[in-house]
Amino acid sequence: MAQKADIVVTTSHRPSQRVRSFVKDLVAVLPNAVKISRGKATIQELYYEVVARGAKRLVIVTTWKGNPGSLKIYEPLEPPEARLELIVNMVLGGVRLSRETPGAQRSFGSKSLGVYIEQGVSKTFFSLSDTLARAFLARIVFSREDTSVDTIAVIRPHQESIAEIVFICPASGRICGPTLRLLGVRDYVSGFSAHKARRLEAARSRSTD
Repeated sequence: MAQKADIVVTTSHRPSQRVRSFVKDLVAVLPNAVKISRGKATIQELYYEVVARGAKRLVIVTTWKGNPGSLKIYEPLEPPEARLELIVNMVLGGVRLSRETPGAQRSFGSKSLGVYIEQGVSKTFFSLSDTLARAFLARIVFSREDTSVDTIAVIRPHQESIAEIVFICPASGRICGPTLRLLGVRDYVSGFSAHKARRLEAARSRSTD
């Protein structure tokens, strides 16, 4: 029997070793998440895998020049539609694995996730926090020390990206997951979108599912 989960994480076809390592990092901080090997599975075959596990989200990590290129988040629709619907697309401008972050600790599986804005009160950051909460089944928190959640996705400014996202364990205050730099975000549910114009244009819709 397939392991039950709230979020299933997989990759595009033929992922690099770095993408596989990133997926392991991501699964450790997303709530009740599991990773599965993509193999030759189609999007529709992934739908049945997600439904069998009772999951509410599928995250596909695409590959760009050997690195994680984007996160495509899908929601499974119930019959009669019986398909995966793309609800959020996040284009990455770079990632840092937890093992590459000095002082980071290892997370052994999160059951709950909070989203916190570190600095600024821009409309973009508020919208981004709502999008992250929707994508990753999280809730908004108002402190980095909020121990009512296992992990917190901290949104903070970054000069060359829309924002940088780091995952911390509030009990220790230490980073315990990957760091993501976002070049572009599109939320198909709320209509919110933002991008770093020149870099995103060079970057794409650059990889396939």
